[in-house]
Amino acid sequence: MEIREPGSVDWSRLLPERTAIDLAALPWEIFRDASGRDLGVRLKWIIDPALGKNCMLLQLPPHHRAKAHWHASDSLYVVTRGELLIEGEGAFVRGQLRWVRGGFAYGPEGAGPEGCEFFYFSLGPYGQHDPDLEPPPLGRWDDPIRRGR
Repeated sequence: MEIREPGSVDWSRLLPERTAIDLAALPWEIFRDASGRDLGVRLKWIIDPALGKNCMLLQLPPHHRAKAHWHASDSLYVVTRGELLIEGEGAFVRGQLRWVRGGFAYGPEGAGPEGCEFFYFSLGPYGQHDPDLEPPPLGRWDDPIRRGR
């Protein structure tokens, strides 16, 4: 499996305006968190990120856990392998889809003991935000008022 550093893949060349996408032929790219750490997450862009779109295939390592966050736009997840775990929502497995409205913060996401692979589609501008620093316009998963919904 080929794994490359962030920014070292010419996605514009690999993903032209119209193309059949051979996922197996695309290299994996290291995903680094905001502080530059490699947490074992890998991604393949499915649409050239230079177009301002956010569509990717992600792999989370076993027992991975990411911080709570929210996105500016609605997001769709399509699980292809393992378990995608979302605090307050449970587990999503192969063949299941998860949709979350932009502007709503959700609990930490992670992977089960076998890791997880899923497609992520942002249905508008991406933007990832920390709910403790930037209050989400639609609230948080851990708000006691919202828990009863």
